[in-house]
Amino acid sequence: MYAIVKDAAITATGTIKQLFPNTSFAGGVANEEFKTAEDVKKVVHSEVKDQKYYFVTEGNIELVDGVPTQQYTNAAKRLEDEDAKDDDGNQLYVQVWDADYDNGAGKDKGKMVNSSEKLINQGLKTVMTSQVKETANTLLASTDWMVIRKYERDVAIPSATATYRAAVITECARLETAIGNASDVDALKAVMDAQDWPKEG
Repeated sequence: MYAIVKDAAITATGTIKQLFPNTSFAGGVANEEFKTAEDVKKVVHSEVKDQKYYFVTEGNIELVDGVPTQQYTNAAKRLEDEDAKDDDGNQLYVQVWDADYDNGAGKDKGKMVNSSEKLINQGLKTVMTSQVKETANTLLASTDWMVIRKYERDVAIPSATATYRAAVITECARLETAIGNASDVDALKAVMDAQDWPKEG
């Protein structure tokens, strides 16, 4: 993406072909001399944050210190859970199938109805905690049979395996606590970037 910048203003943006549709270039590529003569500058991009943690919205192309810059708005996602509401602010509930609901004479019975369980919009802390638990469960799964064998037949778990499993559980607990204590999205991202799961064997 390029922009034509004249008199400290962007007059047009697009590809070179879009900006100069009637101009041909040797090798099909505009050289730097042509770009300079026509006041063409490459559009650069402002910061785009990690979209796991931010809603990123593309804005306008603006001049920043004379450089055409594609602007983005990075809005932090919600950390905490919140009740799900409709457009009028009414609480939403988890729906369940009621097979006995009477739809009226001659109509089939049954309808989706509200349960007593509130519908919740999960925040990042809940999402990341679930991811951490899933990772721990995946890491432990390959040796779960040893725990079952110990319980059912009293066969000892090898010490290396016991140490590994304890380390996985410790790291999971550490991460859950750190996630819960994160004060903002950047702190949460730092926690998730610093995961330190043990290696088996």
